[in-house]
Amino acid sequence: MPWRRVLLLAVFVLVAASALSAMAPRERRFGESPPPAAQPPPPKPSAAVVEATLPSDRAVRARVGDVVRLSVRAPSADVVEVPSLAVEEPVDAGAPAELLFVADRAGRFRVRLRDADQAIGTLHVVS
Repeated sequence: MPWRRVLLLAVFVLVAASALSAMAPRERRFGESPPPAAQPPPPKPSAAVVEATLPSDRAVRARVGDVVRLSVRAPSADVVEVPSLAVEEPVDAGAPAELLFVADRAGRFRVRLRDADQAIGTLHVVS
């Protein structure tokens, strides 16, 4: 039975040595660089808001991803639309329409009064 005590003591010493080894700080060798810290991705730039009032002689310019806010006045009740972007809003002589959307693709887009069949401006979106 004394061999059981010796065996139990040996197992206890082995377990204690393993635990102490796992908790001990590691030494770095000279010239080794520490592992690179994980850096968070750079923040996304916030979308610019492009505001314009139509009708206008100048084209409204925006970039893909910009928020476009168009305030449109009309002489009578009508519907303002940007057909290529499937954006439309009713307008009245006393109440201008506000079209609010994200420019999701590049191109030149006509802004028009649907019932009057009249172009009132152009939106030019670049990438």
